[in-house]
Amino acid sequence: MRPSIGDALQLDCGAPLKSQKTYVKLVGYLKDRSIIVTAPTIGGRRLELIDNDSVLVRGFSGTNAYAFRAFVIRVGRLPFDHIHLSFPDAVFGRPVRRSQRVRTELEALLHSSSPSRAEPARGQIEDLSALGALISTGSALDPDHPLRLGTALALHGNRIELEIECTIVSHSTEAGNEADVHCYGLKFTNLAPQDAMLLKAYVYQQIVDYPDSVR
Repeated sequence: MRPSIGDALQLDCGAPLKSQKTYVKLVGYLKDRSIIVTAPTIGGRRLELIDNDSVLVRGFSGTNAYAFRAFVIRVGRLPFDHIHLSFPDAVFGRPVRRSQRVRTELEALLHSSSPSRAEPARGQIEDLSALGALISTGSALDPDHPLRLGTALALHGNRIELEIECTIVSHSTEAGNEADVHCYGLKFTNLAPQDAMLLKAYVYQQIVDYPDSVR
């Protein structure tokens, strides 16, 4: 764990505060002594942590996701609201690959370049990485024609719309209750640097917020 000053950390505030999750900023730390973070807030209201409250901290350092348990040593008010947390005895971490996938239920529009399909097909993104996605849809798509994938990501409370060029690299069909469901593996192509950064940030956020979503 090699965090940088100003890094965003997620605090899971545990049972006393109904396991509310919020983001704080790392102010500083002294190895084996304490970690200082900004006071957690939700909707502009400060969460009232008290001494000895236990919290679960999650964050990223480089390409690694990490988590550790800590307890509140002291709550400070000056020169700004902040909290001293205990320095962790143990940190649990794992590398996050660029191709790391997370489960999602994002709505998607698939625009095919095939002349036989003028209207976009609706589907759902079943999992997503910075390199590609798995899509389920009731529409049959032509794997010989590239696609444009349109979707919206919720990133740090903001709605961000993306439209990404991609190609079909795999296809399977599952029997549904009323009609067959087509599952397509997509590979992103000609990805703009900003879109790549947004996808990576979204995947990282999902890993922090929902660790069980990792595939």
